[in-house]
Amino acid sequence: MISIKILLSILTIIVSCNSYRQPKESLLLTGNNLSDTVKPVITTSFKATAYPDIFEAAFSNETKVQEGDIKYSFYMLDIGKIKIKSGKLIACDPIVMQDIMPFVQNFPKGEFPVHLAMANTINDERVAFSRIVFSDKSIAKWEFALQKGQKPIPLNDTSFYCYGVDAGTGIFIDSIANNIFSKKDHSEWENIFIAKAEKNGYKGFIHDFDGHNLATFSTGYGDGCYATYIGLDRQGNVVQILTDFGLVGWWKIEEKKQIF
Repeated sequence: MISIKILLSILTIIVSCNSYRQPKESLLLTGNNLSDTVKPVITTSFKATAYPDIFEAAFSNETKVQEGDIKYSFYMLDIGKIKIKSGKLIACDPIVMQDIMPFVQNFPKGEFPVHLAMANTINDERVAFSRIVFSDKSIAKWEFALQKGQKPIPLNDTSFYCYGVDAGTGIFIDSIANNIFSKKDHSEWENIFIAKAEKNGYKGFIHDFDGHNLATFSTGYGDGCYATYIGLDRQGNVVQILTDFGLVGWWKIEEKKQIF
């Protein structure tokens, strides 16, 4: 049976061949019902408070994951602070940033740190997760970040919401900042997402412009379709937003029952 990585690659190719625009429906099948039964083994001293543990543990320097023949060692890279002025956030491939809709959830306003969870193998390094941290409160649950018209679904569902990537790059950007940046000349887009990204070593950085900024970073092993989640505390307040670039198959691990 086809693997999740092959499935996502095929779907991404179909989307990119039709248009550079984000697909209206970004609900794709996951690997939950596929025959790949190799579960990741996570070793960490980090005490996560919500499923899946790896969403937080990946930002701890002591975390290691083995999945099949692949072994990852993690560390956190702090790339700076993003400015949130509207309370509306966008996560997408910068190719489609002119047309993308923000998430419907409201986020705190201010300046907040952007972290990358870097995954090292013997001779390689990748961005496994990107996140914005709004609060140091404990996360009680994770849920999908939703766009207009999308209905909530469980994390362990056989489908998930995601954004397609054709450029091997993702961003976080405030809705107001996105409207301003989208009016800029294409040469500036190329300077940031091609030239500056190459100079940066294809990890991630904050780019400032006109009193605003954006966070950009490479997306795991490149093109694909990647889900974004919101971490909430027990009162339902937003603690973090996180994009998962699919390196760790956490959905193969049985969900822990939360007892409050």
